[in-house]
Formats: sequence, C-alpha cells, structure tokens
Amino acid sequence: MHFNVNQTVFLNALQKVIGVIPSKTSIPILSNILLELNENILRITGTDLEISISTEITVQPVESGALTIPAKLIVDIVRELPDIPIEINSDEKDNITLKTEKGVYRLAGENRDEFPNIIVDENEGEISVNSKQLSRMINKTIFAVTTDELRTTLMGVYFQIFEHELRLVATDGHRLSKIINQNFQSPGFEKSIIVPTKSLSLLLKNFDDIPLKEGLDIKITIGENHATFKWEGTSIYTKLIEGKYPKYESVIPLDNDLKLTVDKDSLLSSTKRVSIFSNSITHQVRFIINANQMDIRSEDIDFGGEAVESMPVEFSGESFEIGYNAVYILDIIKNIDTKDVIFLLKSPKNAALIHPGEQLKGENLQMLLMPIRLTDD
Repeated sequence: MHFNVNQTVFLNALQKVIGVIPSKTSIPILSNILLELNENILRITGTDLEISISTEITVQPVESGALTIPAKLIVDIVRELPDIPIEINSDEKDNITLKTEKGVYRLAGENRDEFPNIIVDENEGEISVNSKQLSRMINKTIFAVTTDELRTTLMGVYFQIFEHELRLVATDGHRLSKIINQNFQSPGFEKSIIVPTKSLSLLLKNFDDIPLKEGLDIKITIGENHATFKWEGTSIYTKLIEGKYPKYESVIPLDNDLKLTVDKDSLLSSTKRVSIFSNSITHQVRFIINANQMDIRSEDIDFGGEAVESMPVEFSGESFEIGYNAVYILDIIKNIDTKDVIFLLKSPKNAALIHPGEQLKGENLQMLLMPIRLTDD
C-alpha cells in the first residue's frame, strides 16, 4: 500500500473512527484500525465488535493494499504534524512508514486478515432522517438513559418508527424523556429498536463535522439485531440491545391538572445554587409552590448547610410542596429551549410532566420526573 494524503484530511478521518477503539481489550487487534486503499479511495475502519465505524477519503494513490495499524499511535503522530502532505508506504511485512518534510516515522502493522469481519445481517428496511433533527432528538433523550447494567433494555434509546411519526424515548426509572417528530415519513416500514448509548454518542460526535444549520439526510438501515447509520462516505454499524422495552406509556399520567409555569433561566440558576447545600446522597431540593411564588430550599442536616431562593411563578393550584433530585431536575431543565418551563402536577407523590412553554412545529417534547420523599415526612 502506498499513497499520499494531506494531514488535515487524514486526521479528520482518523478522529471519526478513533472513538470506537476500546481503551482496554483482551483482543489486541481491536486496538488497531484497518486501512484499505482501492484506487484513490482510502477506507478507514475501527471496531469493538459491537460497534464499527468506517469512513472514506480521497487520496493520491500509488499502490493499492490493506493492513491494520495501532490506532492511538497513528492518531498521535498525525495530530502533532502541521498541515502538510504525508506519504504513507507499507512493506511486505506490513510495516508502515510515514514521510513528511519534517521527518520519517515507522510503525509495525499487522495483516488485514487478523482484523474482524463485521457480518451484517439482512436488512428489514431503511429510513431517512435529517441530521439536524436526529441530533436534536438524541440529545433530548440520551441524558435519561440508565447506567444500571442489570437493566439492559434501558441502557439505550428506544426508537419507534411509524409511518408518519418518529419517536425516541429514554428512561432510567426515575425520569423519562420522549420526543416525537411529526414531520417524519416512513412509507410502508414500521419498527421499534433499542440503540445503545455508546453508538448514539459516537454518532453525535461525528455529527459535529456536519453543518447542522441545514443538515443532511442520514440513511438508517435496520435489521433484526443491527442498525447502520450512513452519510457522505461514513457509516456507523451497531448491534441493537435485545429485549422488550417497558410499556412506558402506562407511567405517563393523564390527569395532572395543576399547572406551574416558571422562567427557565431563573429555575436553572437557582436550582444550581441551592443544590450546593443539598445532601450529597439524595441531592434533594424542595419546591414550595404558591400561586405567585416558589421557594427552592435544600438542607444537609449532617453538615448543617441550608439554602433557600424565591422566584415568581404562575400556579393554578393551592399551596404545594414537593421534593426532587436536583441532578435530575437540572438535566431536564437544560434540555428545555423555551423561555418558560411548564410543570403539570397532581400531588407530592405523583410524577410531574414537564415540557417547554411552546412546542416546535411538528415536534412534541415531554419529560417525566418522579418526586422523592421529603426527608421530614
């Protein structure tokens, strides 16, 4: 294999792939990336066996070929080089040499036959989603995914594909986030899948290179136990989480009739400050709500810390007091884009429904948060 490539082009491609390389593995070849040169197209692939990322760039070819090289080492070398041409050449023993005007760098590669072949099962269908919309939907749900490895079906985002609607849902049992894209079209194909968090995080990282003002179409092909996201020469293959996602609709209350409207920025900043004084285990903050004012209070009895702040609100009910985990409430507020946040409440023991003051056209964002028992109850 022998080719020439610009440092910036090569580095950008390597950085798309490096995120999937496991930091620790019992299979040494997984620490490598695969380079495959066919005419003037260089394909770069990395995998951890559960997820694979491939991307293609155009280079100046001399001789086609394929080999694997240590991922971290090649990225570290190329990252430190200035924006200059690089000549890359390999010998019959799969050793690779990088030459630039600055110097020569040699790495020991391995035969491409050692690299795992990712077998993609037959696809059941394909959908197309604008990258800007998909990025938004993932960001509005991924924060609520559980990290509890005993609840595997909750360790990913639930994609529900309907003919005229795309729905993403995530929950960890304490909070839930659901976003619906009502502008979506999937003629003749409906499917529900659970996509692992790591795959979606890598997808979002790769989206950083896409101009999100306009975005571009992401093709998602779906099989029985896998999905592949493809765009502009890059693809992310992921195995899906097996199992049945809980019937989340049954926990979303329909009769929360007490409406609380509060300024988003005021609620965010006050909760941050007050939560500093909350218990380090429960992170409890207390909302004391009246018709026109809400107090946010926290205290840590063990260390004697206490804080309270007040803010104007609009509330349709009588005086009301409820406790929340500050970490969860902050995660939810950060994902509200509008000036106001609306809470729909029922009682201090029932889940709150939280949504923006105004929904975007063709979108419905709804979050649920379970209260926590007040410590002096």
